[in-house]
Amino acid sequence: MEHMPSALPDGEPVPADGALPASALAGATGRPLGFYLHVPYCATRCGYCDFNTYTATELRGSGGVLASRDNYAETLVDEIRLARKVLGDDPREVRTVFVGGGTPTLLAAGDLVRMLAAIREEFGLAPDAEVTTEANPESVDPAYLAALRAGGFNRISFGMQSARQHVLKVLDRTHTPAAPRPASPRPARPASAMSTST
Repeated sequence: MEHMPSALPDGEPVPADGALPASALAGATGRPLGFYLHVPYCATRCGYCDFNTYTATELRGSGGVLASRDNYAETLVDEIRLARKVLGDDPREVRTVFVGGGTPTLLAAGDLVRMLAAIREEFGLAPDAEVTTEANPESVDPAYLAALRAGGFNRISFGMQSARQHVLKVLDRTHTPAAPRPASPRPARPASAMSTST
């Protein structure tokens, strides 16, 4: 059996200005434009998860906090501005935005809305753009969802891997099978409510 190398292979260094190679930009304006924003924070580590995620204790080094939820949104806003510079005068509006993780809703709703606002300001959003965030059932409440909706989010993907308590325990999930119901906008759903998926 072949083993994966323990270090990344040699390659070209990343340009300081973030520039993409011409081959990556060739024909780009003929393709849809979407954003994936990664928020790596989790309240607990689930045993099955291989995503790039961190709990609060994993982000503390001997010199203090290595990364903070307090300034993460501003870091992503800076990355969105860099993407605008890299893509230059690309005229495409953004058709999809997906905020994943981790548990993005461990950040304040205002932080997620600010990140979406940066995309809207730098690129524009298509009128029918799908704007989604992942959430765990226990990380949102109706007021949080209302703030997301008011800020432009129109879809939420709940991290509910099972409705069976024994399966949730095996997966190290912290919610109960009933947890999504109170926070979900499904009951008496007005036309302006977000769509949901689990």
